[in-house]
Amino acid sequence: WRRRAAVSSPRGVASASTPPRLSAPRAKQVRYFTLCYTAPTHVVHAAMVEAYKKCVLASLLATGEQPAQPKYTALPIQRYIKTGVPAYSELAEAFATRSPAELRSAITKHEATFARDRNLGLARQCVGALVRRSIRSLTQAYLTLSLADIAAAAQLESLAEAEGHVVAMVAAGDISATIDEPRGMVHFSESADAFDSPGAVAAMEASISGAIGVATKLQAMHAQLCTDSQYLSRVMRERVQSRWEDDGMGMGK
Repeated sequence: WRRRAAVSSPRGVASASTPPRLSAPRAKQVRYFTLCYTAPTHVVHAAMVEAYKKCVLASLLATGEQPAQPKYTALPIQRYIKTGVPAYSELAEAFATRSPAELRSAITKHEATFARDRNLGLARQCVGALVRRSIRSLTQAYLTLSLADIAAAAQLESLAEAEGHVVAMVAAGDISATIDEPRGMVHFSESADAFDSPGAVAAMEASISGAIGVATKLQAMHAQLCTDSQYLSRVMRERVQSRWEDDGMGMGK
């Protein structure tokens, strides 16, 4: 039989099959924080710095990567990001190593900074997100793995911890898997009915409709900006300033 979370069955087999869920809230947070810290400016504002810090954490949780910095980001913010937030830069670099141990070490090293910024909880969530991402990548390469293999690949300390993560991911709908408890084996599978339900179809249609609406608004905004003389003048000034700075750095070499 099948349940959302793995449980013991009469045959000692645990099963699950649920539709995958997208991290839409996290992705939306990344967009909002990006809009905040990339707003046009000539000085570095505290609100923009805090938005960038939150953006790094939300991006790691949503995509497993550091947020891509838009080309239109103001030069003062670009400079500040390079050296002004070392705790968050090191956290992102540790996440990129795919090593939970290194990630925990980076969090411990800068724990006071994260706590002062009220971001310690989000930073700690990154460890679980990294483990889940490692397990999710296994489902794309293997059909069957032992709990020992999963624990080794995700750098977990015990088989029980590996099983706990698999059960939690099944319950959350992140993966579809069957756990053979007596043998300690996990069988990954694709959910055949992931998008067959009326709710899934309605959600997909709503997403498409929303995307079309956003695209229409962006086109209208783009057309408006292309005829805004103040905006075009500001962009040209920033480009000229950037070229002068690049030329100055080249002459310094």
